[in-house]
Amino acid sequence: MNSSNWQLAYDKVSTGVRAYGEESLLTLGNGYLGWRGAPIMTSYSDDHYPGLYVAGVFNQTSTPVAGRDVINEDMVNLPNPQLIKLYVDGEVVEFAPTERQSTLHFDTGILSESFTIPTAKGKITLKTKKAVNPFKMHQIGLAIELSGDFTANITVQAIIDGRVENKNVKRYRDFESKEFDVTSLTANKLIAETKQSNIKLVVGAKTTSDVTDFSVTTRDDQVIATGEFTLSPDKKINIERIVGIATSYEEKNPEQIVDEQLKNVTFEEIAADSFKYWQEVWDEADIALESSDPDLQRMIRMNVFHLRQSAQHNANQYLDASVGSRGLTGEGYRGHIFWDEIFVVPYLAANDPETAKDILRYRIKRLDGAKLNAQTEGESGAMYPWQSGMTGDEQAQIIHLNTVNNEWDPDNSRLQRHVSLAVVYNLWVYVQITGDESILLEGGLDVVVETSRFWLNKVMLGDDGRYHLSGVMGPDEFHEAYPDATTGGITDNAYTNIMLTWALNWLQALGANEHLPAIDTKLLEKAQDVSTRLSLEIDNGVIAQYAGYFDLKEVDFKAYSQKYGDIHRIDRLMKAEGLSPDDYQVAKQTDTLMTLYNLGSNHVLKLVNQLGYNLPIDWLKKNTDYYLARTVHGSTTSRPVFAGIDISLGNKVEALDFLKTAIGSDYYDIQGGTTAEGIHIGVMGETLAVIQNEFGGVALRDGHFVVNPRLPDDWTKLSFKQKFRGILISLDIYPNEVRIKANQDISVTVYHKEINLRANEEQHITED
Repeated sequence: MNSSNWQLAYDKVSTGVRAYGEESLLTLGNGYLGWRGAPIMTSYSDDHYPGLYVAGVFNQTSTPVAGRDVINEDMVNLPNPQLIKLYVDGEVVEFAPTERQSTLHFDTGILSESFTIPTAKGKITLKTKKAVNPFKMHQIGLAIELSGDFTANITVQAIIDGRVENKNVKRYRDFESKEFDVTSLTANKLIAETKQSNIKLVVGAKTTSDVTDFSVTTRDDQVIATGEFTLSPDKKINIERIVGIATSYEEKNPEQIVDEQLKNVTFEEIAADSFKYWQEVWDEADIALESSDPDLQRMIRMNVFHLRQSAQHNANQYLDASVGSRGLTGEGYRGHIFWDEIFVVPYLAANDPETAKDILRYRIKRLDGAKLNAQTEGESGAMYPWQSGMTGDEQAQIIHLNTVNNEWDPDNSRLQRHVSLAVVYNLWVYVQITGDESILLEGGLDVVVETSRFWLNKVMLGDDGRYHLSGVMGPDEFHEAYPDATTGGITDNAYTNIMLTWALNWLQALGANEHLPAIDTKLLEKAQDVSTRLSLEIDNGVIAQYAGYFDLKEVDFKAYSQKYGDIHRIDRLMKAEGLSPDDYQVAKQTDTLMTLYNLGSNHVLKLVNQLGYNLPIDWLKKNTDYYLARTVHGSTTSRPVFAGIDISLGNKVEALDFLKTAIGSDYYDIQGGTTAEGIHIGVMGETLAVIQNEFGGVALRDGHFVVNPRLPDDWTKLSFKQKFRGILISLDIYPNEVRIKANQDISVTVYHKEINLRANEEQHITED
């Protein structure tokens, strides 16, 4: 095994947003909690940001801005249990390392770090190992080894620090950021309560050493365990710190839960549980690639690792939580849940279906909230919020800060009603991949029906005999309104209308399913009518992003690039110049083309035809060329869509280029420092989908497992496993051969050939 392909390593001392970003990528988690990879001797500063988050734990604060009270709901950064302070002969040791080695081991889930720290008397070497317990979700552990090249008395303070605020995101720091008050300090626990949501936060720690006992004091919202040691060149000091975390959001008695985490456990036992869990995961979840690019293999495993720790069935089955756009790794987007689930649930459904179902339940439980959202906006049915947090009400703001000119701009992003279509799509994907329709009987069908009711009430029949949908936004967030409009929203967004046509088709299919409760006949009749008469605007085979899009002005991208260099947020540059992207044909990310990522080009063509429109034979290339020339990839989720389309068009070189850029989005921090605010979980799921479903060629067609690979020229072997309808299917894909095995009998299609697999018997199929 090439160990470098199984780890993320840093050997330089980093500062600023680069350090923040590395700490995001070095986060450990287990679905319940996320523990940022900040060094243990650091507190919040410009260079480091310790963070500890629990899924679903949010709090609201109020800040007066521009004459109004702005309410923000944030995922709470909990009290910090890892803070270590060192004193040499009574003098505090400043954390200013001259050498550093940090390694996140994907195969074991262990983060190991080493720092060389200069002092007045000599050098101290600080080595740490961190582990999160996947089987006991409330438990994490820290092992510390201290050594030095001099002799001195050294005092070690291990602190639970309650003086923590939400400060990860620079542009949020002007807002109120104190999310909790410390209510109690004991010999081993700090207890706090969130200021508005009234969630009890309990963080406990037990610190031990085989050399000395630790004494505990409490002061200034801190629980401080102090140990006295003698440092010498021939002796290492070893310390263990076991931490328990629980809240009243998921537990009735969080204090008792924390006490149980601290009893009779060692770091090695936590590390052993982590090792066991990740070995089980990798046995089924590894995507092994043989190619000329070793970095690509490492990035693949990094993305799998982060996806599989952002949500885990061991934890999520007990939680009322989903996966935010930054996972549990930072405070970007305030920890909110967006449509990014659409990039996560399909991966999990094919690799970890139990966890996928756990995530779907988050949306089902918030159906009443979605109904209330619709009612508040004067709509019918259920309308899921663009940004969802604790209860499922809309958390998107009506203003946002333009970081180019430091001015507040209107924010119409809540008009991205297509998030409701993403919720339905995720339900459909789960049912298609797993064959498990129980989710529909557990509230999923109600979600489909009530979101359909919302759309069918919102569409308006025009004089042209077609239904039109106004007051919405597509995935491209650069376009919030028409030029010079006084209200937000656009009409007949192609992505929304095509996906709505698809969703109404599924509603009708569910209505015909005799195993499910009956659906209102009038609703089904309206669905049938609308699903054949929704409006699209098409010119010379190109589907307009929305009605009137072709009338917008063109952008001189070359001039902007020469002037600014990086133009991935050209919207902010335009606004700083007094212009509006609403006036121009420029896209932050794929919009119309996103339908292809969701449904595939053949299905999209059928839907367009169903609506009564015809497209030329080269429509896919025409639309791709048109929108690629106008897209600046301001979202990390953009490039994987183009990668998938390029594979369909036979452009494997271009597709691989898109994939390589996208899969390293966070590692190379291509969005100008945004990884500091947490990883981008959506692009991680997307890139894995491109590898498995586009290059690997795995597709599901009407309940059938189909494989038609299209490997890049320098990929000599691609291996992975997927779960389909309860069957584990193993694939070894070569340039002209597929070796496939299943743990149960199943019929599959490979290279357009029908293959009957016998349980545990590998078959080799060659391409003709």
